[in-house]
Amino acid sequence: MRLLALIGKELRTFLRDPALVFVVVFLFVVHPYQSAAQSSQSGFALSNYPVAAYDLDGTPQSVAFIEKLRPPYFTLRRMVRTDGEISGLLDRGEVSMVVVVPEGFARRIHRGEAASVQVLGDGTYSPTSQLAGASVRIIAQQFAAAQGHASPDQAKLPIVDARFRMRYNPALQAEWPASLDMLFMAVTLISMLLPAAFIVREKEQGTIEQLLVSPLRPWEITASKIIPMILLTTAATLASLGVLVWAFALPIRGSLVLFLVATALTVFSMSGISLVIATFTRTLPSTMILAFMLIIPIQFLSGSVSPVEAMPPLQYYLTLLSPQRYYLNIGYSILLKGASLATLWKDFVGLFLVGTSLFVLGPR
Repeated sequence: MRLLALIGKELRTFLRDPALVFVVVFLFVVHPYQSAAQSSQSGFALSNYPVAAYDLDGTPQSVAFIEKLRPPYFTLRRMVRTDGEISGLLDRGEVSMVVVVPEGFARRIHRGEAASVQVLGDGTYSPTSQLAGASVRIIAQQFAAAQGHASPDQAKLPIVDARFRMRYNPALQAEWPASLDMLFMAVTLISMLLPAAFIVREKEQGTIEQLLVSPLRPWEITASKIIPMILLTTAATLASLGVLVWAFALPIRGSLVLFLVATALTVFSMSGISLVIATFTRTLPSTMILAFMLIIPIQFLSGSVSPVEAMPPLQYYLTLLSPQRYYLNIGYSILLKGASLATLWKDFVGLFLVGTSLFVLGPR
């Protein structure tokens, strides 16, 4: 009952502050909608894009074509052996594109006929998918030109036609990833800022000492700051998804309950960082400054700005400490790919371990 009373107090404090309510509504509803409406089709530079190859021809020409999928633009992660492996690789996010070289590829090139190459891409993040597709087209054209000039007596230039089939986002709608990026960032920002701000405000008003000498246990005081944030953030996330589904036909292909559980777990993890901030600060301005200093590296290490596969080794391992990295992968996989817990359990475990470590460290 004491914990419920504290949770009710924090919720009433939040709802009585019009500025905080406006910030939450703006970050969760207005900003994702605005970002989706103004999203452009341009992406970032392609770097180490993870691909797999399925060579059904098995000739020197097909091997030579696959060898073109190399750094700095692509990284060949795996050679596919059966048709059934393709869906699993894309569903689990192990690769973002599968290049299929059909049987008879070399024979058609020798005859000067059109040789088709099929490309199965993950269209979850459409700007990068478009850029990767354009790069494969360029590679195909360069390969065709090289094969055409290899034989002086060959009069007709062979054609390598790369055909694309994007999964999860066939129309490559940039509104979906743009709006989800802003939604995920809002969850991260609010769940890190507000608990720290509430605790530091208690310090400034001198009420934290009253709480510490009261019959309340330390975990009850901490939980009273975290649980309201989980409830508020989950409700705001639901409202934001409702707006995006209505305005941009954003699909929810997986379990909405599982996504909300991931959101609550992310709030728990980010609140651990919030407790660390509140431990080392005594005023609200210093809390805000430290929080914004931390949110920038967390954002860059999440993979939303640059794919984690393209990062240097040290930076790649640092991404394992970012709760947002796990949340982004879970969110995209559930909402756009329809992934289940059986596929995403490693991300859930990583999110829980990071949050628990920070939660234990914070109150010290």
